[in-house]
Amino acid sequence: MESSHFRPRRFVSGKHAQTIYNTLFPPENPLRTSYYCEDILLTLSDGSGDAVWLEHNPPVSSYRKSSPPSNGYYILMIHGMEGDSESSYLVSLATSALERGYGIIRMNLRNCGRGRGFSRKSYYAGQSEDVQDVLDYMYESLSRKIFVSGFSLSANLILKFFGESRNHKALAFSAVSPPLDLAKNCVFIDSLAGRFYRNHFITSFKKKMKEGLIDLTQKQIEDSKKVRTFFDFDDMVTAPSFGYPSAMEYYKANSCIGFIPNIRHPGILIHAEDDPVVPLFEWNSIQWEKLPNLKTILTEKGGHVGFVTNSTPELPDGRWLTKILLDYFDSRL
Repeated sequence: MESSHFRPRRFVSGKHAQTIYNTLFPPENPLRTSYYCEDILLTLSDGSGDAVWLEHNPPVSSYRKSSPPSNGYYILMIHGMEGDSESSYLVSLATSALERGYGIIRMNLRNCGRGRGFSRKSYYAGQSEDVQDVLDYMYESLSRKIFVSGFSLSANLILKFFGESRNHKALAFSAVSPPLDLAKNCVFIDSLAGRFYRNHFITSFKKKMKEGLIDLTQKQIEDSKKVRTFFDFDDMVTAPSFGYPSAMEYYKANSCIGFIPNIRHPGILIHAEDDPVVPLFEWNSIQWEKLPNLKTILTEKGGHVGFVTNSTPELPDGRWLTKILLDYFDSRL
């Protein structure tokens, strides 16, 4: 495991400031204006009729002469809980990746972003079958050289996916700020320390339910009125929606900590010790030295998917995370 030279931006050193900075001061999004963008509505293979909305930015060299040559690789990028394809960390990563010769697919999880209303179900922390569907599409239609990058909840999703026995159709991955143990993270997010973030997520989920975007049984509808905590929501809504008898069974089945020892693909994991949304919990219980295919970076500061540093000639936008991830993927070319 590596420590890091990351230093937070001056006056943005606190864990909450690092976490919300990109929300308050998002980067300019040129992905639908300065770059060609194709929208893809991909019907999922589970027979539900649900579809996910993908945003495809092909390599710039495919339509612009004065551009970096394509390196032949694509990156599938997946946002965190209640984010979407325009989340600031995806915009930063995708913009820089295009300038390095990559093609990009930004995936909206079910009923997120432009995909709202195209699914009758929501998403959940271990929905790896959706990742498989998207990778199958990319492999057949775009490139057979694919990396995957997941953030927060989707970092858990990606780690679970690569720890499962399946035809992954991807070469390497990154996972940023992953919740390793969903049960322990739920206890934290329901505590006084995590209440601000819990209220944000619960409000967003309740809005989707009120808008009728998600199919629920009558019992779930009645139970949802009693939801006060994140555990309540997972126990009364999430778990029964996906066939789990309880929230604890749902957490046990989908926490990536149980899948990490089985990962054989190369990957990079990045986490901050001061993460106010996903504390480290089980990080140090994993025997990383026995998983040489995984590169881990643990920083003292950085918040939750923050990692904003001072601007330099090498990092003009101060977004350290973008450079670390792309340097890693470049090393796998």
